[in-house]
Amino acid sequence: MDVLGENLVAALGAISNIVVDFTPQKSTFMQCGGIKELVQLTKSMDSSLRLNAVWALRNMVFLADKMCKEGIFMELTVSFVASLICDPEPSVQEQALALVRNFVDGCMNCVEYAFAEDGIILDAVRRQLQKSSKIEIGIQGMYLLSNIACGNESHKEAVMQLLLSQAENVSRSLFSQFLHSNDSHLRTSAVWVIVNLTFPASPGAFGRIAKLRNVGIVSQIKRMANDPCMDVKLRARQALGQIITFGDS
Repeated sequence: MDVLGENLVAALGAISNIVVDFTPQKSTFMQCGGIKELVQLTKSMDSSLRLNAVWALRNMVFLADKMCKEGIFMELTVSFVASLICDPEPSVQEQALALVRNFVDGCMNCVEYAFAEDGIILDAVRRQLQKSSKIEIGIQGMYLLSNIACGNESHKEAVMQLLLSQAENVSRSLFSQFLHSNDSHLRTSAVWVIVNLTFPASPGAFGRIAKLRNVGIVSQIKRMANDPCMDVKLRARQALGQIITFGDS
């Protein structure tokens, strides 16, 4: 990387720090055409520039209001977000998943970003989770799905379908492996998905719990109630508390 590239990476790092928490700075940055420039940098042949540009966009979207998210999403386009998730560099994939995680966090309408244009973003998420061995990608993917599972019934069912797509061989399924992971952060993120899928007030919670029980996921969650990691233990017990609302057969 030349001096110009190094300066751009440093500038992107500074932008990421500035926009992560402060809404006024986000608005000013957008009004000055900053989003267009960031999106252009995500298309760079230099992986460091792509990584830091996606990271900056991730922080721009974090806790952003609806108007800010819509502006950034339209500039990126659905197909390009999907391509970033499938970037050759795992570090870019991770940040792209975190970007989508922030897009779908918040109100019900935000979840729809993952389903735009026949769900090509969600399909890209599924493919990367299945093919990548990088733990950080699994963590971001699980938190992304956890946010989607906070949505309506169709959103929750889409997550169920993605998680149980390999249910004929539960012990080797991707989600089962995440629940069994040696990494406590990955286990925590996976259990969060179950918490949001089994929220008792959801009309379809009983049916989802029955499916999760049939494929052995509920049994795994029961064992995790005594996990050595406090975060995992608390989330597993929260999930079990919701599950037993419908009986413990």
